[in-house]
Amino acid sequence: MVQRKKKIIRKKVSKKKGSLWGNIVRLFALIFLLFILVFSVSTVGYVIFFRTVFAQEILPSIKNAIVFEEPDPPEPVEHVVEEKNIQEPDLPTVAITLPRVAIIIDDMGHHELLGEELLALPIELNYSFLPYAPYTRKLERLAHRAEKTVLLHLPLQPKGNKWDPGPGALTIVDLPEVQKNKLEKCLEEVPHAIGVNNHMGSLYTENQLAMTRLLWEIGDRALFFVDSYTSSKSVGLPIAQRLDVKSARRNVFLDNILDKKKICAQLDKLINIAERRGVGIGIAHPHRETVEALRSCGDDYRGRIQYVSIEDVVY
Repeated sequence: MVQRKKKIIRKKVSKKKGSLWGNIVRLFALIFLLFILVFSVSTVGYVIFFRTVFAQEILPSIKNAIVFEEPDPPEPVEHVVEEKNIQEPDLPTVAITLPRVAIIIDDMGHHELLGEELLALPIELNYSFLPYAPYTRKLERLAHRAEKTVLLHLPLQPKGNKWDPGPGALTIVDLPEVQKNKLEKCLEEVPHAIGVNNHMGSLYTENQLAMTRLLWEIGDRALFFVDSYTSSKSVGLPIAQRLDVKSARRNVFLDNILDKKKICAQLDKLINIAERRGVGIGIAHPHRETVEALRSCGDDYRGRIQYVSIEDVVY
């Protein structure tokens, strides 16, 4: 009888141990299932967000207008300068042996392969990166490592709603704190930028108050400003000079017409400006025709001019 009672007690203990172990296993299984459920819901939410919000709002902004400048004014900017004799700022006399030419490649970050080819060209170029473009972070790191001059291509409000400057654009109705926050976020996207030039912005750069606030913020960060000069009424350069912000203004767009020979002709025009004035500033974009033109005729002017960093020609 005693032995039988001991066996019964042992069986009860075993059942309790087995029951306890089973409860632990079931608890872990339940936790695991909850984890899978939460992970699945999160994944579905993530996918839905990027297929709706991101795909419908952010990507179209990049695809629709982020690579292209606004259309030219009725008269090309260069003709306006020549015909109306708009006075360019006097540049300090600098003892150099050759005229200096600074070429900025705008809209960097949207085309990976073209961006890499432009970074590899043998002539000195400057690279202005769009915030939030898909390859900006990668390409601007490559540019920085190669000791190239990096700028922020800051989106500013154009004339008319037809032209979308893309994510992060500053508008003339932005409150000072909003403008400051947008600028900071854009600079975070291009962390190696030492200067800023405007993407679009024909409306914005004509506005005295907006440009004064923006250039104050740019100067406060010890950055320089290059006016892309998308409007002949831009007040960017005189305000920058008044605020003692190092600055300059674009002379020639090289590739408004995507034709290799015409791009080379525009480059020749820029070289002639540099030879007359000592300095010439051109802007180009990551197009296949631009890469081929710079590769073909960029070296033809060696001995007549020197290609330099835009930092060397801002005052």
